Amino acid sequence: MTAAEKANLSFIAITDHNVSLTQTELDEDPPDLPIISGEELGTSAGHFLALGIPVSWVEPKSKDDRVLLAAAGAVGAFRVLAHPFHPHTPWTDWKTNDFDGMEIWNEDATWRQNNFFGLLTGLVMYGENDQLALVRLAQTPTENFAKWDELLQERPVAGICAADTHARIRLAFGKDWRFPGYVPSLEVAREHVLLSPDAGGGNPALASASELVDALRHGHSYCGLDSLYPADGFSFRVSNANGSGGPGDMLHWTGTGHIQISVPSGTSLPLIKIFRDGREIDEQETHTLDQPISGPGRYRTEVYLRQPGLTGMRRWTLWVFTNPVYVTAQ
Repeated sequence: MTAAEKANLSFIAITDHNVSLTQTELDEDPPDLPIISGEELGTSAGHFLALGIPVSWVEPKSKDDRVLLAAAGAVGAFRVLAHPFHPHTPWTDWKTNDFDGMEIWNEDATWRQNNFFGLLTGLVMYGENDQLALVRLAQTPTENFAKWDELLQERPVAGICAADTHARIRLAFGKDWRFPGYVPSLEVAREHVLLSPDAGGGNPALASASELVDALRHGHSYCGLDSLYPADGFSFRVSNANGSGGPGDMLHWTGTGHIQISVPSGTSLPLIKIFRDGREIDEQETHTLDQPISGPGRYRTEVYLRQPGLTGMRRWTLWVFTNPVYVTAQ
């Protein structure tokens, strides 16, 4: 909790491996930092997160992924496939659809997928500037995006990012190295939750853990690599004659429509990509975009910023990705 407060988080989800929070631990929830109770469950097919799980939860004595997914769903948990393309613990049961979301960005999986030179550069830099070092290790999760777009063809699936911080790497002879630390990990990527005006009793800043989980479950959020630039103030909307909607919302196709994207003016010139049903339909270097859309579809965006500094070589790096807006034919 100290690390979360130092990282200036507005909420945190705690998901220890195969251990859920107790009522005593939840009672210690600071009033200005909601704790989402969760658990990361190891199964025969990989790992998944159960967020918003009640303290009365009794985990089945099974490693079967479908048994555990069903049990977590029965108590109302938001079930998210964790690091589905992790080099060591990927998700393998893609025949089940009994889950609600998937991690698109997982920091632990991302830095592990760098080559030797990339890792060496990040490690050398870490002692001087931990945030820049972790930004250097950032990679676009192309496999995750491709699978997500495939799943979205069938049904809504919420996409989120996660720090998945462990603050240790297991070395030889039973020794551990505390890399990356809790605070640096929590400062890199953040899930920006878009709450309704009536959340928190009319003050979204006071939203409860359950309200946050509900928003995440419905895709009302976007991920920002805030170490590149704070993503507060980013906006992605689709509008038509009947109104407008943001990430996770559904709109009926009325024959016309527009996508509006706004990036905070303090960023370097961003690269904005728009996707419809998994296919890139537009790409522009601009801070604001207002483009017509041609029909129903699942519209989402990815925004890239260039790496800062000489060793960054001005490489385009994923900065923001949104959940889709669903424009339906009926």
